[in-house]
Amino acid sequence: MKQFLISLLLFSAANIASLQADEPVILHPKPIENGQGEGSMPRTPITIPEAYIDGYTLTFDESCIGCTVTLFDGNGEIVYIDVVDENGVVEIPNTFVGTFELQLVRNGITFVGEIEL
Repeated sequence: MKQFLISLLLFSAANIASLQADEPVILHPKPIENGQGEGSMPRTPITIPEAYIDGYTLTFDESCIGCTVTLFDGNGEIVYIDVVDENGVVEIPNTFVGTFELQLVRNGITFVGEIEL
């Protein structure tokens, strides 16, 4: 019985550690710069998407499935574009190293955040 309890505690600790491995990516709506009203921010409150990163795997909430994700380097150049898959995941190639701006477009609104790879 004692061995079972120790095994259960170790298993629980491993699961808690794996849950904490994903770090949140802080996203916020990107301000519209053209001033023409096209694609402007809606007057209703915006729900900020949830995003997490674990190594080179980005995981998004269900509302982001099918959304476009773009990574920009420090010079503002596009270095990677992908679409959030049906599992809410985007796998970034492990050849990228450094700090990148992440942009996610959902329902015509662009959300931005910074990730470290």
